[in-house]
Amino acid sequence: MAEPGESQKSNRKQTLIEASIWLVFAMLAYALAVDFDKPLPTFALGAAHWPHVIITIILIAAGVLIVSQFWRGTAKLADGLTDQIFDEAEDDVGPLSAQTIAMFILPLLWVFGMHKLGFLVVTPFFLLACSWVMGVRSWKVLLTFTFSFFAVIVFVFYKLIFTPLPMGAGWFHSLNGEMIGLIQ
Repeated sequence: MAEPGESQKSNRKQTLIEASIWLVFAMLAYALAVDFDKPLPTFALGAAHWPHVIITIILIAAGVLIVSQFWRGTAKLADGLTDQIFDEAEDDVGPLSAQTIAMFILPLLWVFGMHKLGFLVVTPFFLLACSWVMGVRSWKVLLTFTFSFFAVIVFVFYKLIFTPLPMGAGWFHSLNGEMIGLIQ
């Protein structure tokens, strides 16, 4: 087993590498979105406003993580408990399950479905499927959660921030348009 100081140095190095990767990712994302600041007819702050807010939060979090690694100086022996917890967690990791694979595939299907069928049609099924995969088996809870959460999402995106979401193609475009007409 490694000395406590060595494992703490390793953890610090690993944290700095991870934070640096997040910084690079955020800077690249900002560089890609920087040209979209022009005002839109319906949103004066421009198309990149919300991505810039999220990118700024990522930059701040990565910066705080990097600064915290230097601020605290040498780690105390009490941090050995944290190392012990992380060491034990590695042993408890199970094999890749069908549930894990489904949770990675469902968002991909959701995004694909949004462009074909529209946000308003696909999202309730996505929420229902995700809840089912995560272990919720009561139909009453599933339906209550799905439609309540969907209603909150629709309210936030269509009533508060007026965000156009994918409308689908063909007949589904018209169906989503009718649904938006009912909502507004």
